[in-house]
Amino acid sequence: MSLKEEDESCVQAMLFATTHVFPMVLKAALELNLFDIMAEAGDGAYVSPSKIASRLPTQNPNAASLVDRMLRLFASHSLLSFTLRTLEDGSIERFYGLTPTSRFFLKSDDGSLASMFALTYHRATMEVWLNLRDAVVLEGGDPFQRLHGMNMFEYMENDPTFNKVFNEGMVGDSTIIMKKIMEIYKGFEGLSSLVDVGGGTGACLNMIVSMYPSIKGINFDLPHVVQTAPTYPGIEHVGGSMLVSIPKADAIMLKRTMVRLRHTPIIPRTTTQKKKLEHLRIKLGMIFPNTPDSSKASQYVAQLDIDMMIAIGGKERTAREYEILCKGSRFSDFQVVCCAYGCLSAVMEFHK
Repeated sequence: MSLKEEDESCVQAMLFATTHVFPMVLKAALELNLFDIMAEAGDGAYVSPSKIASRLPTQNPNAASLVDRMLRLFASHSLLSFTLRTLEDGSIERFYGLTPTSRFFLKSDDGSLASMFALTYHRATMEVWLNLRDAVVLEGGDPFQRLHGMNMFEYMENDPTFNKVFNEGMVGDSTIIMKKIMEIYKGFEGLSSLVDVGGGTGACLNMIVSMYPSIKGINFDLPHVVQTAPTYPGIEHVGGSMLVSIPKADAIMLKRTMVRLRHTPIIPRTTTQKKKLEHLRIKLGMIFPNTPDSSKASQYVAQLDIDMMIAIGGKERTAREYEILCKGSRFSDFQVVCCAYGCLSAVMEFHK
């Protein structure tokens, strides 16, 4: 190993050892709405830390300096852009601007990753991460249930605040993905009815029905989820369990629901459900590459795989594993139709 390679290896190890810093600072920045404050200055604007700090509910005289240090961290990761300006007294001040990446964290009707971030770093989920070694590796089982005495969905039913954070996180994340998918996927054309299994509060299904108003939408999720869902034109909210029965429709759409199935294919328990398997099933989800690689997309899928393991005991899959699941669920044909954001979300079709 050369001296340069040794230096780079040491720096990389140091970065791994301090990976907690970035997400904790980002958590605080989102809670303070720093990016939204910057966005109010207009597209392409650069804003000083002192101006941002002046918008915060604080009397801390050091607030501007602390905000500067937080934003400098983001700029070092290219989450923000920056420029240097010489002030009248000759001192140098950093001004910061939003990048295409940081805009994904802005509050928006088009979705926001800020709500997903709030779910990820909620106390109930963070406590599970802190017990990863024991609750997952050494003891096994559902780590969330082992720590809290109930699985995540039961916890949501008993904690309305967490239920709200969870639903908002799902809406923020899935809205971004669905908007992109709607631009490239035409498989909803010609359908007269569509059931979204695990559809949450119905935001994604509403995007589909709004574009294809001839579709009768059925938003299907657990009762405590759909009871907080808003009313949408052309959509019926139905509470129940996918493992018992799924409402009949021309096509069944699943997003993250299938990651909950670790080994068992989707085989219905009732004879009425067997008839409904004659329809198209549309799966929206991530596809694991067959071999690990260092691309950002691959790293993200690997992280989400662990996240699903922690939260609900689920897993992400390769295309081949999805095909096996397809055949095991009595479907004869499987195909990956298209991908959004570098296959961060792929549209897969299961045909009877």
